[in-house]
Amino acid sequence: MDKLQERAAAFKRLMNYKYNIKLGRKNQLYEFTIDFQKNDFFHLIGLQKLIDLRFLKRSAEHIFNECLKGNITYSMIAKSQYFNELGYRFEYFNQLESILDSNNLIFKCNKNSMQIYSRIAADYMLQHKKEDLLFYLFTAQRNKANTQFCKSFFENSTTDYSRGQTRLTLLYKEKVNIKTEERQIQYDRLTANKKDKPNIK
Repeated sequence: MDKLQERAAAFKRLMNYKYNIKLGRKNQLYEFTIDFQKNDFFHLIGLQKLIDLRFLKRSAEHIFNECLKGNITYSMIAKSQYFNELGYRFEYFNQLESILDSNNLIFKCNKNSMQIYSRIAADYMLQHKKEDLLFYLFTAQRNKANTQFCKSFFENSTTDYSRGQTRLTLLYKEKVNIKTEERQIQYDRLTANKKDKPNIK
């Protein structure tokens, strides 16, 4: 299977799930769901950076479908003079689900301090270390309340995007299969502290 098609297929599998997450800090609860839609793929894998490829100037959903069918291939996008700007995100994109399954640090984005490093407008940021690389996953609110989508994913081991951000404590995380409604609890600090008030830092 083509390398780009593999990544589109990995994202399609992720579309079968949603993550219900509860975070806390100083007795304040932050609760939201992360879900996945076809039009998220385009920006998440970084195809918007390949501005010299005319065949990418279609709707994000159309591009995803074409990648999934193998009509847009790795060799086609690799011809872009900007392809290197995708960095490690392309090679590690297939591991996005495992990154979301992990219980790594989650920060609430302070939009004023974030502007120092990036123009990304996001609500939450997940920082994940993979081997010697440091990855960042940013989420933002979808149209409906309490639902987030993955907006940006990239590697940057030279800039610490967590500086100036508010670190939140993970209290609860579950992965839900949308089709079967099967629920997998991946982290549950609330039940562990059932008899006591959760220690929210």
